[in-house]
Amino acid sequence: MKVIGIVGSPRKNGNTNVLVQQVLTGAAEAGAETRTFILNEMNYKGCQGCDYCKNHEECKLEDDLVEVFDELASADGVIFGSPIYFGQFTGQMRLFLDRCYSLINADFSPRLSAGKKAVIIGAQGAPEPMAFKGVYEEFGGQISNFMRMEVKDTLVAVGYHAPGEVKANTELMEKAKNTGMNLFK
Repeated sequence: MKVIGIVGSPRKNGNTNVLVQQVLTGAAEAGAETRTFILNEMNYKGCQGCDYCKNHEECKLEDDLVEVFDELASADGVIFGSPIYFGQFTGQMRLFLDRCYSLINADFSPRLSAGKKAVIIGAQGAPEPMAFKGVYEEFGGQISNFMRMEVKDTLVAVGYHAPGEVKANTELMEKAKNTGMNLFK
């Protein structure tokens, strides 16, 4: 079993990454090999709209996302994490998603094998838990439809601002770890 974390937060020690790592810790305890990609530390750019990927089954751009896409193809589970900035996932995560266009065929059928498990992690300063429900639902729909992933859980840290603040929420930290431990059950 292989589970990767894709973190769209610019804060390496931020609340989003804390929760992603907690899910990965649970997955590792259940026997999974884990790996994390911090998008903010990577060199990549958005889709160029060239459609090269529709004729060659890979993106023409040779940047740091090549390795992420290789790992994504071989992973059994993926933990997607992004804070909400200005009512949406971060630009880093949206740019990554833009490039995921190369993971679908010209007829919009998915190229990734079906059955991968996914967890969506979010963090937001807004205190209302349902404030950005639509963002999480839309993202879940995209990875379900275009990547054939089964979204096992969505975890959202609400009302946190300072990096790592979520660690004080023992209930959420335990839930995140249990989500990782039970990802394939």
